[in-house]
Amino acid sequence: MSAALLDHLWQSTLFAICAWSLAWVLRENGAHLRHAVWVVASIKFLVPFSLLTMLGQQLRPHVGMEDAHVLAALGTGDLPAWLAAPAGAIAAEPLDVNWLRIAVAIWLIGVLALSARWLIRWRDARKVLRAAVPTAIAAPVPVRTSTGLREPAVVGIVRPVLLMPAEITSRLTAPQLEAVLRHELCHLRRHDNLTSAIHMLVEVVFWFHPLVWWIGARILEERERACDESVVRSGTDPRIYAEGILRVCRSYLASDLACVAGVSGADLKLRLEAIMTKEVKELARGKRLVLGVLALAAVSVPVMIGLALPAQAEVAAAQQATKPVGKIELLPGKRVKLDYQDVDVRGLIQAMGEAARVNILVSDQVSGTVTVKLAEMSWDQALDIILRSQGLVKREKDGILFIEPGSV
Repeated sequence: MSAALLDHLWQSTLFAICAWSLAWVLRENGAHLRHAVWVVASIKFLVPFSLLTMLGQQLRPHVGMEDAHVLAALGTGDLPAWLAAPAGAIAAEPLDVNWLRIAVAIWLIGVLALSARWLIRWRDARKVLRAAVPTAIAAPVPVRTSTGLREPAVVGIVRPVLLMPAEITSRLTAPQLEAVLRHELCHLRRHDNLTSAIHMLVEVVFWFHPLVWWIGARILEERERACDESVVRSGTDPRIYAEGILRVCRSYLASDLACVAGVSGADLKLRLEAIMTKEVKELARGKRLVLGVLALAAVSVPVMIGLALPAQAEVAAAQQATKPVGKIELLPGKRVKLDYQDVDVRGLIQAMGEAARVNILVSDQVSGTVTVKLAEMSWDQALDIILRSQGLVKREKDGILFIEPGSV
């Protein structure tokens, strides 16, 4: 399990670095694209590549690839561990039990602390929602006002509600209020509360990884900029919109309800500069093609590898068939007890000869596997039973026991 976890962590880290490179390439394009890139990087922490590989293995019988062991012909030992086996099936080096317990305990403490933190904030948001009262502001979702709210915000995922600070209509002009409402409705259309909740889960599970928190900051930054760009594209005067955001911040300060999407998130100064000056470039056709290919490859490549790899049960069966027998214990009176399943017959005969200290030479023509379960008996009697079951014969010459097929 520890090896599988380490594999997943370095894969997710590398994926996040690639996401940063892609976001940099898209720096002059829409913030919604960069936001999507960072959300995918976050979700990657929850989805190991080995799960997609295992999905491909499960699909093999349905696409007529039962015998298409394309990559298996190279030997699973030549493949990375995350491709050769599904998550959790990778053999790990034994760890000191005490250190493992300490690590798990520390991780659980972090998980419980963050879970409690988000639960408290969610409870605070629900408390504000229950105290809010309906208002006449027109919107496609219920709108309520609250005296305990510091900024407009969308609360909830399944049944979202738009919360507005009390007296906001008297603090903003009608155009400014309309611009702020457009920003909040943009959060609603984009399901930003859902993506934020997904990343909160990532932060809780992988709280020890600093890159997770950096990704969270990028998601918040690009989320707000994406809504800003949407408001400006809708025809709102950038100056009126920027003034509306400033008035909200001056009147109410930023919200501390981290589990809701508001209007004052991210770096306010950079946002205002972008609203007033930045021109968003349309995504060129070449970049669209590259994005599509990358998105398709991220999912399809692990699945295709799973289609080409044999199922884990097949790999285990093949390994069992060729696994060395190991040492056979000789009981008093040169007697043995044998209990093997699908074991290499050559290895079994050689192991019996080593146990009895008898020189045995097995012909190269002897191959295959054998399942044997024999109660305690003399080793030569057991050997005769195995030879007869495989159509083999023995002959002795110069103190050496030769084993070969009966037709020879």
